[in-house]
Amino acid sequence: MHTQPHAQTYDVVIVGGGPAGLAAATTLGRTHRPTLLLDSGSGRNRASLHSHGFLTRDGLPPAELRELALDQLSSYRHVEHRALTVTGVKREDEHFTVALSDGSAARGRRLLLATGMTDVLPELPGLAEAWGVSAFNCPYCDAHEVADEQVVVLGGDGGALRLALQLSRYIPDLTLCTGDAAVDDETTLGLLRRRGVKVRTEPYERLDVDDTGRLRAVVFAGDEQLPCRAAFLRPPTRQGSTLPEELGCSLFEDGSVEVNDFQQTTVRGIFAAGDLARRPSLPFPASQIVHAAAAGSLAAVVMDQELLGEEAMGG
Repeated sequence: MHTQPHAQTYDVVIVGGGPAGLAAATTLGRTHRPTLLLDSGSGRNRASLHSHGFLTRDGLPPAELRELALDQLSSYRHVEHRALTVTGVKREDEHFTVALSDGSAARGRRLLLATGMTDVLPELPGLAEAWGVSAFNCPYCDAHEVADEQVVVLGGDGGALRLALQLSRYIPDLTLCTGDAAVDDETTLGLLRRRGVKVRTEPYERLDVDDTGRLRAVVFAGDEQLPCRAAFLRPPTRQGSTLPEELGCSLFEDGSVEVNDFQQTTVRGIFAAGDLARRPSLPFPASQIVHAAAAGSLAAVVMDQELLGEEAMGG
């Protein structure tokens, strides 16, 4: 990537316009830091009908929440929002030069990665259509609304069993469908049965969903059907962007970007916020939007303080 001599320089370039990126941009706008927010609009929760757990905005559709945030962000004249993707990043001295999908470039003194994670769904017919509508991965985000319905948990690994154990506390009509998975945690399986969770160990073939993505049943061999209105599972995830790896950021075995308590990655000047990153003390990244927004705001404060220190020293 070649440097463009007329590339505009910002204090911070934010890659990703989800809750983390938007919160960071808002904080930076309020401190009058020239900031560029880059957003392709392909966030992880774009298929969800509603978002939950965000103070004063519980139940709001994610797209509407994003529109509100962008509308409020437009009042901060130091923040520029561009609906572009990043095609490459190169470090040059104390700046990061970011190549953009329209052929232009921008430079930032700090770089915030808020590109999120992507769910890698298993090849189960009907699951893609139900995803975000009646099939979910986060009980904190979506279980309350279906607590009185017939609910299934799909999978037989440790994550699925723990998910079923958590849901069994307040969903009385719950079935664990292990499918082809070999369950080796008989202790948890026995605990689930004692808590009233029904267990089906035969393979399932597809999900029966209507035209709107609403789940009607899990379908087993011979077209046997288990009626249900919601499914939970823990699919694997991958980074939503290749930038963290390309820039040399340290990754955990689960693919999360390693950050410290200040959202700093292992690469100087690069921060990460949202579900793509976690601290070593956390066993898994938090996926709720309220956590992502908090991480983005914290990253913005730390970046501002770093830049303030440099400016005070004449840097």
